[in-house]
Amino acid sequence: MLKEQFGVLALGQCGGNIGLEFEKIGYATVYVNTSKEDLSTIKGAHKIHIPNADGAAKNRKRVLQLAAEHIGDIVEKITTILPQKYIICAFSASGGTGSGLSIPLMTYLTQIGRICIPAVVLPDHSIESAKACENAYNACAELMSINGLGATFLLDNARGDKFAINGRFARELDSFINLKNSSVYGVIDPAERKQILSCSGIANIAKLSKAKSTTSDVIQGLSENIYAPVEAQNARYFALSTSNRSLDVQDVLRAYKGVYDVYTGISDASTIAVLAGLQWPMKRIEKFKNKFEETVQNINNTINHQPPTIQPLQSLSFAREELKSTAPVNPRDILLSLLG
Repeated sequence: MLKEQFGVLALGQCGGNIGLEFEKIGYATVYVNTSKEDLSTIKGAHKIHIPNADGAAKNRKRVLQLAAEHIGDIVEKITTILPQKYIICAFSASGGTGSGLSIPLMTYLTQIGRICIPAVVLPDHSIESAKACENAYNACAELMSINGLGATFLLDNARGDKFAINGRFARELDSFINLKNSSVYGVIDPAERKQILSCSGIANIAKLSKAKSTTSDVIQGLSENIYAPVEAQNARYFALSTSNRSLDVQDVLRAYKGVYDVYTGISDASTIAVLAGLQWPMKRIEKFKNKFEETVQNINNTINHQPPTIQPLQSLSFAREELKSTAPVNPRDILLSLLG
């Protein structure tokens, strides 16, 4: 089975939740975390705790400092447990452990010939903190700089319940990896599936029931799903395994400006469509930068503001002798006291 060529590297708490969904359906999975408490919540078989670490607190630099001394042992354990060529690397872009460790680990794994398939969870910028958005922006920028990555799936927490998104992603990707189609009308064979999952750039999956497998259903499924919105209608590959034999792939392709190659097949149970080699959604990523910069500017404005001195009420003659001039309150001092 093609499934046996895939392993899962789950980084941080968010990555661990995704990894558990894959392990439930038979994928070899390794969980790596700086927090023993987070690892204790995962019922997986293979866990690696970064020595001397007690969590990341969203500090990507701190994670790298903690892991630096032990990175050789960590990599050796990962590659021993996961000898597979294809590694699904699951993590949150906004956290500390996954966001920080994913970049050096995937860079190394790529250099030794593994195909890394990032499954990156993006935060909902409207409710997440500025720090989370700062991490997400930097992690995406660094991911784009890694040469040789496979297909990158951007799971978007702004599109629904995060646990439901995790489970759906695992099931949809598993359905494509283990696609069963055998028909004279077309087959998407293992080589074509591996070609798609090895393709750099953003990827998107839609799995539809047999009853909902029309052209409009497929197009809608690829745009209204659990992934970051597609912003540029160009892709390197498009795969469509459909249970609707009357569905014309060319009708679907008219919704996109250009696709380099197309793979088609016929399946009985459901329809699965995959776009790969899409451009990164820069408008979505810029929102992280904007949230961070606006928040920092607001904090700086608050810190630099000097409130006026509060004067005692002179009309209250019976208490005049007890009223003293109040010293100015500096918001920066309060903030530093909380941080300290």
